[in-house]
Amino acid sequence: MGRLSPGGKGTKTGAVWEQVIRPVLDIHYSGRFQTHVTVGNQLFGSAYQADFVVQDDTGGIIVSAKWQQIRGTVEQKLLYDIASLISIIRNSDEYRKAYVVLGGTGFSEKARSFLLQNKHREIFADGHLVEVLSLEDFLARANKGEL
Repeated sequence: MGRLSPGGKGTKTGAVWEQVIRPVLDIHYSGRFQTHVTVGNQLFGSAYQADFVVQDDTGGIIVSAKWQQIRGTVEQKLLYDIASLISIIRNSDEYRKAYVVLGGTGFSEKARSFLLQNKHREIFADGHLVEVLSLEDFLARANKGEL
């Protein structure tokens, strides 16, 4: 079998990844979330479409599901994504926090470790506004209603 090309099946499985997250939101945040919501603009001006926006008593929570099935450039792109989310939250009264939920075996161990340890907080002002979680940690919080 041939290698998966960037932008091919290796990244298009993100839609399936979203379907893994959705059932827990259906149970614990029924009627309080939307899918594929334009929440603002990325740093370079293009619209940022969140996979989910969850509403709770304290405001909106942006959820970005990131699946990486094969090695690729998503690792570098994630810091841009995190910076864009920080900017969107800082410039909006609608959103208080964002989660980037990681999945897949295509992340290098060093990148996965950096991201899950939330080391972007050492680099970006207001880095606390975005938290990177594994699927298991995100689902555990959602199951407790603690997003």
